[in-house]
Amino acid sequence: MSKHDKKSFYRYANSASERELEFKLIQLQSLLIKLKQPETIAEANWMIHEITLELDARRDTH
Repeated sequence: MSKHDKKSFYRYANSASERELEFKLIQLQSLLIKLKQPETIAEANWMIHEITLELDARRDTH
């Protein structure tokens, strides 16, 4: 994932609602079992991790 892609992802994660992030997390987890390429799997795992961190941070502040 390029630096630009990561910046875009963080912008999305910061602006998305909690519901949108939860839905994206479910989508990524469902997609993960279908992926074959190690790089793609690593990127999906990274996004899952970052979304989980964002959701946890939001829940801790509410």
